[in-house]
Amino acid sequence: MTRVHLLAAALVCAACASAPPGLSETMPKVAETVPEMAAPIPGWRAVDPENLIILTLETGTVAIELYPEAAPAHATQIRQAVREGFYDGEYFYRVVEGHVAQAGREFDMAIAAWPTLPFEAEREISAEGFAPQGNADLYAPQVGHRQGFAVGRDGNREWLLNCPGALGMARDNNPESGSTEIFIPLQPRRYLDRNYTIFGRVIGGMEFIHRLPRVDPSTEDEMNAIFGEDPKLAHQISQYRRSKLAENQILSARMAADIPVDERPAYDVMETASADWEALKTSKRDYAGIPALVSVPPKVLDVCSLPVPARRVGE
Repeated sequence: MTRVHLLAAALVCAACASAPPGLSETMPKVAETVPEMAAPIPGWRAVDPENLIILTLETGTVAIELYPEAAPAHATQIRQAVREGFYDGEYFYRVVEGHVAQAGREFDMAIAAWPTLPFEAEREISAEGFAPQGNADLYAPQVGHRQGFAVGRDGNREWLLNCPGALGMARDNNPESGSTEIFIPLQPRRYLDRNYTIFGRVIGGMEFIHRLPRVDPSTEDEMNAIFGEDPKLAHQISQYRRSKLAENQILSARMAADIPVDERPAYDVMETASADWEALKTSKRDYAGIPALVSVPPKVLDVCSLPVPARRVGE
């Protein structure tokens, strides 16, 4: 089975969704309590609770924002899976150092009931609303951001990038074979751009993804060798996985919209079509003020090295 292996080869900290060092002193203070769906401060936008997944892991809580405009079928199916409890009690069963953390139910027999999805790795869209990065890129004619998501462009074609913290769909070799098995890059995996559908990003708690113990996935051949091919042995397989992957368990996955209002976490994301974002990028590409440098680097900034800041409201 290759769907859960996302290429057999070993194919954020950039996606730590807190503000980068040096930015906190420039951020307006957020009130300790904010009314439900209160307007964010200027230069920031509120994350729609219908697009916000709260993932509770053994290591901590992770917030993921979906981007349905880029991959509507993927966002719809993941919402449904979360609401049906698909990921509750499951695992990050493949965590490869320098590559990705991959989660779901691992084996074909466990995901067969879920329909496969169309390939939504890129779309056609005008440049309106696109914020250029401001320097050349190795993988795309142009890169930048749209609504806080790192994107590449070629003419009117646009796609989300495999930067650390991106939310992608694992699959078999067939581009339209993904369904439920998700992955999160731990480092930039830009050669996967336009090859796998990206449909969200981690906006809080990426450090808890990085803390997951590294583990290689089991293969169906390995399971068959241990338990035989009798499907009635699914319980034994489940127990085997539990003993092997206990520290990588997903305790729960919830859509924020389904959490009671007085308990619901809310997040803001810096607007990327804003003067604040442009100023932040400028500050991070100018190294002239660092006294320890012998040779001052050029004023360039890799698109994956500076994630768009996001924060939990009230913190």
